[in-house]
Amino acid sequence: MLIDLHIHTKQGSRCSSLDIHGLVMRAKKMHLDAVCITDHNTTMAVEMVRDAGKEQGLIVLGGMEVRCREGDILTFGLQDPPDPGIAALDLLKLVQRSEGAAIVAHPFRASAPSLGRVVCEISGFDALEVLNGNSSNDENKKACCAAQRLHIPGTGGSDAHSRASVGRYVTEFEENSIKGEQDLIAALRGGRFKPKKLLDL
Repeated sequence: MLIDLHIHTKQGSRCSSLDIHGLVMRAKKMHLDAVCITDHNTTMAVEMVRDAGKEQGLIVLGGMEVRCREGDILTFGLQDPPDPGIAALDLLKLVQRSEGAAIVAHPFRASAPSLGRVVCEISGFDALEVLNGNSSNDENKKACCAAQRLHIPGTGGSDAHSRASVGRYVTEFEENSIKGEQDLIAALRGGRFKPKKLLDL
C-alpha cells in the first residue's frame, strides 16, 4: 500500500492552502491507497477528509503533528492534543500509554522546528521521516543516515501544504489491509515499510 503519512489541510493548519477536494483528487491522481491528515496539534479536519475520501475510494487516516519543546513529531493514536511545549520524552510516554505510534518529522530541516541530534538521545520512536517533501536533499540524507545508525525504519511523507505536493514522497507498506488508524499503528510498530519517491503522474 502507498500512503502519504504527512499532510496538512487549510481546515486544520493555518499554514496550509490545501483544500479537501484538491487533496482527494490529487491523491487519486498519484494512485495513493491512503493519506494521513497530520495537522498541527489537531484532528479537526480528519472526518471531513474521510467523508470526501469515501466517495473516491480513498482511505483517510488521522494523526497529528505535535510541536514539542525539541521539535516536531508525527503522532498516531492520540485523541487530544497534548499540552503546548511538552517535552519529546513526555510525548513519547503519552503515545505509548495510548498504544499509538510516533515518527520524528523532518529530523534535520533547518527551516522548521526539528529534533536534530536529539533523535540520538531519545529512544522509543517507531520511525524517522527520511523523505520529507519540504526538506532539502541534504537534510533528507542526514535523516536517512541517522535512521540507519539508530536501526530505526524510515518513512516518507510529502508534508504537503498545497495540492501539487501531495504524494511527492510516500511510505510503501507490505500490508495491503490498512483500513484504519489501529491498522496503521500496528504496521508502523511492525516496521514492514519503506520510504518511496513518486514521479508526478
